Amino acid sequence: MPISSKHLIEKYRLDISSATVRNEMARLEADGFLTKPHTSAGRIPSRKALRFYIDMLNKQIGESEDQLNFNIIPEAGGDMDRNEMSRSLADMISNTTQYLTQVSLSEEDETVKGLFLTPITTNTLLLIIVLESGTIRKIPVEMDGNVTVPELEKLGNEMNVLSYGQPVSSLPSIIHAIRVRRQLGTLKSSIINAVVDGIGEPQQVVGHSGFNHLIHQISTDISTLQLLYDDMESDQLNDIIDLNTIDGVDVYFSDELNRDYDSISVIATNFNVNGMDGNLMIIGPEIMGYKEVIRLMYSIRNQEIRRSDRSDRE
Repeated sequence: MPISSKHLIEKYRLDISSATVRNEMARLEADGFLTKPHTSAGRIPSRKALRFYIDMLNKQIGESEDQLNFNIIPEAGGDMDRNEMSRSLADMISNTTQYLTQVSLSEEDETVKGLFLTPITTNTLLLIIVLESGTIRKIPVEMDGNVTVPELEKLGNEMNVLSYGQPVSSLPSIIHAIRVRRQLGTLKSSIINAVVDGIGEPQQVVGHSGFNHLIHQISTDISTLQLLYDDMESDQLNDIIDLNTIDGVDVYFSDELNRDYDSISVIATNFNVNGMDGNLMIIGPEIMGYKEVIRLMYSIRNQEIRRSDRSDRE
């Protein structure tokens, strides 16, 4: 809400006049730190002021040992698969912050529980990879029409046996080591190339929670809400920023995102939970509770490191 000089004096019991406060606010406005939404209204922080405040918080909280004790690892452990864990973490963090939350967990190091070759046409087969989390990847592969069904079954069975219990990233080398007759060499190369293309980028399991909070917080910006909802439903929120450039806890305003959003900011960090790489995004209005959210995100980001440090000291 726009703040007036009278409000500041009454709230903080300042022993100065309204004129003095207005003069200071006018200076801050001239320097670009405050702005007026309307001519007769009070002032609100500008984007420049928010960035100044956020940078200050990042420095203070990032270097401080006094971070929130928000330990998500035991809560999210046990027999949960990645899908359940991402949803559970998103629910927990959204309930704490009262903002829209997305948690992404990487499947890069998952183990293979099954691998099958299924012919679709005379020139195409489907490589089906079943992962430990229950996720199933289906990768189309072009093949020579001269390959017989028994040959395909034999190759599929051997690939299934050798890949069972192995990391999905090791599949290309496992398949490469399989000996086949010369006529099947082209098919084997096609399978290897398809696997490399299919697992080249780490797959993400995504959980969301708290869109209802955002509906209330930016209720007048229907276009942003619609675009956010569409991106959330199609698991494209990770595309709005470059996750590889995140350093600590980063804050992005709407014009810094790869989408035509308005009225929002995104606070993001990368973290590790139970050996899995993850990304956390908290999305809210531009003016939000940055101090509490940034403290929470540093706590989540650093918690496993701190547990390891305590174990070493003990």
